[in-house]
Amino acid sequence: MARRAGESRSICIFPSITAISRESWERMLPGGPDAWGYYRAIEEAPPPNFRLGVIAAIERNTVVAAAPVFQIDYRLDTPIQGRLRRAGDWVHSRWPGLVSRRVIGIGSPLLDSCTIGFAPEFGPQQRQQVFTDLLKRLREEARTQHCALTTVKSLGQEADTLHACLTSQGFVRIMALPTVVLHLPYRSLDHYLDSLPEKDGSYLRRKMRSLTEIHIEYRSSIQGLEPKIFALFENTRSQSKGHYAEFEMLHPDYFAKVLHRLGDRVKLMLCWYGEELLSFQIFLVGRDRIIARDIGMKYPRAREFNLYFINWIKMIEFALENRIYVVDMGATTYATKALFGGYLDRRWLYFRFTGRVANSLFGPLGQMFDFEKNDPELRKVSPQTSFLRS
Repeated sequence: MARRAGESRSICIFPSITAISRESWERMLPGGPDAWGYYRAIEEAPPPNFRLGVIAAIERNTVVAAAPVFQIDYRLDTPIQGRLRRAGDWVHSRWPGLVSRRVIGIGSPLLDSCTIGFAPEFGPQQRQQVFTDLLKRLREEARTQHCALTTVKSLGQEADTLHACLTSQGFVRIMALPTVVLHLPYRSLDHYLDSLPEKDGSYLRRKMRSLTEIHIEYRSSIQGLEPKIFALFENTRSQSKGHYAEFEMLHPDYFAKVLHRLGDRVKLMLCWYGEELLSFQIFLVGRDRIIARDIGMKYPRAREFNLYFINWIKMIEFALENRIYVVDMGATTYATKALFGGYLDRRWLYFRFTGRVANSLFGPLGQMFDFEKNDPELRKVSPQTSFLRS
């Protein structure tokens, strides 16, 4: 599925990232935690109901831009929480076509930031030109696949460069869930804790006392633990205050595939009390950044040992020991993550309806479905302007 864009550039949508070499991906996204192997792993164990692939721009047999893509039947009321969401559940159970539309998008269903790679020699203008071609090709594919919506999911700082390309193509933007980013310009864990407000630093040190009662283990495989790990993940997911349908679900084989594909670019941390597995955390390790990906805990035992805090503290310690000075703590549980000194880094979701009439009618209503404004936790923390960066 290719389209010529000018004399020497073709835009292709492939069903697998294997159409792009690992070397090409690394050339565009050197040392990133969202590595080629991660996208290959989730292709092998995709989240429920997603169809995955990759879109790429190719010039003279060289990949000059690429991004993951997905398709899903998306519930338009996904951002809405609480009583209105329960009303949406009732409607969807009886007339799913009223609230669900087929969507094709650039981005990952599982990551809170949009991965788009460009040739390192491209400046802002060239990036804008090739990204515009990617959007045009994506819109063509939306029509071919009978998708009602085209989207770019969780665009961060890249929005400064790419916003004009999107609006020129008729895309409207709303706020996606922001991620919490923690900078760590510190020599050690003690240095980091001392940098926090005294009240917060003392609070986290008290949480660390339970380290004397548990055992921390790092593994490169979950062989023999697959059912326990997945059960811990599901247990924690059920505790969440926000619910985002398939975008928070995982395939049961996901953890094993990620560890197999990423090698030393992923870490699995286990917390044991004797022979009892109480929690796990998986994080992706890049050259300069760590992405906290998955966490699972056994309730209520995990609360007894403050394991939510222990998992973060040990990840921060790992980052400092390996001289990695940025940790992406992900979305949700914002008030708690604020204690660690992170800040909210805003993400944008761009969308447009395939049909012009639908886009004109419903595009202006997009703000009703703004993720940030609908999230119950963010309504509490957003007034803390020092915690939020645009």
